[in-house]
Amino acid sequence: MIRVNLQDRLTGRAGTAPRWVTWLVMAASFVVGVTLFLVAASLALILIPIVAVAGAIAVWRLKAKLRAAGFDRPADPFAGQRPAADRIEIIDAEYRIIEPGEPPRNGS
Repeated sequence: MIRVNLQDRLTGRAGTAPRWVTWLVMAASFVVGVTLFLVAASLALILIPIVAVAGAIAVWRLKAKLRAAGFDRPADPFAGQRPAADRIEIIDAEYRIIEPGEPPRNGS
């Protein structure tokens, strides 16, 4: 019968690396981290001004298009035009109820 003692494998250390290997791995990960940070920072220094200029140009063009469409008034652009005080327009109409079976009217 084969017996396997699992307790020895669970409590024992899987393997130990020399101290210099641990220091080498930590130094390599530090170098990789610093390199990634520098690459990200340099990309940010390049891209932030480009995005700011592109945004300013987009706002300028949007304002020009709105001005061309007539939305350049400082007041509420969605308020309708108010008629002048001396010019009053009255629309008058006459209404009547058409009964069922009534013949249609021709003309005015």
